[in-house]
Amino acid sequence: MSKVKIEVFLSASSDRNDAGLSRLLEEIERDFGDSVEMIYYSGQNELFDEYCLTATPAVVIEEMVKIMGFCPSRETIVNALQESGL
Repeated sequence: MSKVKIEVFLSASSDRNDAGLSRLLEEIERDFGDSVEMIYYSGQNELFDEYCLTATPAVVIEEMVKIMGFCPSRETIVNALQESGL
């Protein structure tokens, strides 16, 4: 089974949305284990611009922007993972 790639874009200066999202994704990583691959980025970079992101935090799953500008619920992340084939 291949891993679902989750790219996480956090602000350069940590805020409460970043902290909440990080905690949530740690839970997701524990629950889904080897089925997910988490990659974290801090601040803007080439991928931030390539994905046309406009706000952090942002979560990109399998190169599709799923969440941007807020900390989602666990249910939202799980649904996005299911949409991506997990």
